[in-house]
Amino acid sequence: MERNPMLSVLHDRRARRRWGAVAVVAVIAAATATPTPAYAEVDRPINRPKPVAGAHAGQAGLKTFAAQEAGARLAPYGAVEPGEYGEALAGLQGLRGTLSPWLEVTGQPYDSDDPSYRDPFYSNSGSGWGNVAGRVTGLAAGNGYVFAGGANGGVFRKKLAPGGEWKPISDRILALSTGDLAYETARDTLWYATGEANTGATSYTGAGVYRLRDARRAGGFSKDDRVGGEELESRSINKIRFDGAGTVYAATSRGLWRHSTDPGRHAEPWEQVFLPNPASDADITKPYDNIVNDVLIQPGTNGRTVLANVAWRSGAAYNGYYVSTTGGGPGSFGRATLTGDIDNADIGNAEFAASADGSRLYLVQESPAGLAAGASSLAGVFTSTDGVSGPWTRIADSVKLENSGSAISADEGYPPGVQTWYNNFIAVDPTNPQHVYVGLEEVYETEDGGATWKTIGPYWNVGSDCFDPSVPSGGCPSTTHPDQHSIAIADGTVLIGNDGGVYSRPLAPATSTEDAAGHATDWSNHNAGLHVLQYYSVGTGRDPNGRGFAVAGGLQDNGGSLLRAGARKQVGPFGGDGGDIIVNPRNGCQILDEYVFLALWLTTTCGQSKGDTSAIFDITVPDVNARFTAPFRVVRGSKNVGDGASERWVAGGNSFWRHDHGFSYTGQQAAADPNKGWQKQYTLDATGARLIVGVDAVADRKAPTDPTKDTYIASWCGQANCNSAGFTRGVATNWGGTWTELDLTGLPNRYPDAVTFDPSDPTNSTVYLVFNGFNRRFIEGPGAGVKHVYRGKLTKSVGGVYVSWTDLSVGFPDVPATDVVVVGDKLVVGTDLGVLVADRRATPETVRWRRVGLPSGSTPFSLPLTAVFDLHVSADGFLYAATHGRGIWKTPLLLL
Repeated sequence: MERNPMLSVLHDRRARRRWGAVAVVAVIAAATATPTPAYAEVDRPINRPKPVAGAHAGQAGLKTFAAQEAGARLAPYGAVEPGEYGEALAGLQGLRGTLSPWLEVTGQPYDSDDPSYRDPFYSNSGSGWGNVAGRVTGLAAGNGYVFAGGANGGVFRKKLAPGGEWKPISDRILALSTGDLAYETARDTLWYATGEANTGATSYTGAGVYRLRDARRAGGFSKDDRVGGEELESRSINKIRFDGAGTVYAATSRGLWRHSTDPGRHAEPWEQVFLPNPASDADITKPYDNIVNDVLIQPGTNGRTVLANVAWRSGAAYNGYYVSTTGGGPGSFGRATLTGDIDNADIGNAEFAASADGSRLYLVQESPAGLAAGASSLAGVFTSTDGVSGPWTRIADSVKLENSGSAISADEGYPPGVQTWYNNFIAVDPTNPQHVYVGLEEVYETEDGGATWKTIGPYWNVGSDCFDPSVPSGGCPSTTHPDQHSIAIADGTVLIGNDGGVYSRPLAPATSTEDAAGHATDWSNHNAGLHVLQYYSVGTGRDPNGRGFAVAGGLQDNGGSLLRAGARKQVGPFGGDGGDIIVNPRNGCQILDEYVFLALWLTTTCGQSKGDTSAIFDITVPDVNARFTAPFRVVRGSKNVGDGASERWVAGGNSFWRHDHGFSYTGQQAAADPNKGWQKQYTLDATGARLIVGVDAVADRKAPTDPTKDTYIASWCGQANCNSAGFTRGVATNWGGTWTELDLTGLPNRYPDAVTFDPSDPTNSTVYLVFNGFNRRFIEGPGAGVKHVYRGKLTKSVGGVYVSWTDLSVGFPDVPATDVVVVGDKLVVGTDLGVLVADRRATPETVRWRRVGLPSGSTPFSLPLTAVFDLHVSADGFLYAATHGRGIWKTPLLLL
């Protein structure tokens, strides 16, 4: 029997980051005919899609979503300068707050393996990941405690002993984006480097490095714990390293810095010791010219010999290793040629490790050439027994790791190390210099210095000989979630941080266990209570179980989650990434979920399946070039043309689309229609370079079933990546009867993230538009402007449609705006630092912006200081906020 190509896209989470829209649509279309269950014996091994290193990998190798989200904040181009985030937070904190309490919605565990939601084509249930959390980019442990840093969720602490519970400890400081964590056991001191440095992630820059004394018992970080000044603000920090002689180094996106570890010198500024391209540091168009990934202090040199990996992951003239033999001071670093098996002409991102006795050095390195070729980007794992210069011996490559029991392979188009530029770590057992761990997509272990390896954390269990969907566990031992980022070793335990949270197992080989394939059978899951889920969207609807409302949302790397009314845990009906989402407010089991690039999946039964039948079907929008997470919405006030029991939909890619059937649409209809019910209404440009980023639609109040009378609006950006010297933006609408590009003269030349009609205006002539990005003091692109919120009034004129814009940004902090909704007389705006509210009727002279809720970290009922990606006005009387780092929260509409 022919293998089902659906598995290449639907069960493989990595495809969502690399496949272009056309490829995704083609594979899904091929798979919709007579599907075969994912677990069929004939389907092993499972094919996987080839990584895309071209158009949909983003600018110079950036992950697609990362590039587009960075573009939203930096458009028209550039870099955020030190001090901006601090100024934005000061502006936010200076606002009066409402008394609205925020309630955490997604505090329950998220069980990715629930056997009742095991769709054979669209769910990852049975993969073996168990409870999942968001991406953990920093881990530290010691003295019986573990500290975990979420990508944009801040730092959590818990006891390692059974019964330990996670507690957030960084909610009162500026940045919740984690670059690295380090724990000094003897001093009980936790170092927190902010600013995630994964250029392939939905990364946010940070606010520097913080030091927390008495870390096991302290209430949490405060602003006074920041080491130095604002020198490292608005930078990303991949690693902090200590030389043992009183100095700590920070490897950042803009050079290598150092600082004294002496508490008495805490407030002294950081010293920049190496910048490979000084001229580029002041050039806003060259943000990738000074990346330092890691440093290695050679043991036994008292901090005199310092090796730095300096490299942009897609290759650059400055890429290489640089060494100082005089203590790492300014001007002391020179390019080094490492001897042995390392190809000095193909050096990408690398991370280092040293054995506790100093006898062995290790590094894992990425290959820009491999990345460009769309193959494995792993140059290799190397060791040296003769210092930093080498010779360095390759002890592992992609082929060797694939043959170690890996669940991925080159034959399937996804070899080990294909994402070395995004996920990598290396660490040495402090009691054994030949016992080494490497993290790439999977977790690997060697006990003999690299002669042999085993895959102790395979990518997933789907396709393994033990996989059996009829067994609640999936039939195989639990494994780690894919995409490894961080590791900590302490108290006889090794802990792993990845895109699904934190996992651990015994350190000593004598006490750890594996099966015949070398897969670990003793992983412990630490994700219950680790509230760092990264949502893109949220939707709600009345649960058919009669207990209240169901809540669904799309997440980074963890599919589409569903919290049934009254449930004690969340489940995952949809696999892969989850983008935007629509939930029928009348029936919370009717859900439209986005995979990537407007590949949309529909269920009318909450996606419930035991694995034998599919409860989901595909209705992908046939757009030529949608964004990675592209917008789609209901037509407010409409009735679909099928049963009239739900609303119609619209979606935006390079074109604006409508779907008249809504949740009355069936799998049979989809199978018979190549366009899956979508009808093109308007195209932005003939080249496909312009992309819709925000949409809204309203039905005619007198004719809710007539789609020809709907009113639409869409904000868009271009060209191509929406963050370049050719940046442009616009707003298009069919208000007045024909499609018109509105005049944006005088408005910021930045990313127009969201647009909405005022529901209180029966003529639909009042619209609200919000801009992402920072003001022109920090983003120096042409016409960047300094404002964020506008109200537009549409009128008909001889030439078409005229719009007059009113600036409502007076008193609005200089913080990127992400979404806008109207609730009665309130205008509510989501931002990178929370939610703001003002009177929608206000003028520039009378507008008064307020923060919704109490200050972050002040009570359990305040919204964490993290990015709000989506706002949703729910029929249950709450405003829901989907945050990209701390889950979903809600607050009563009446208290806004």
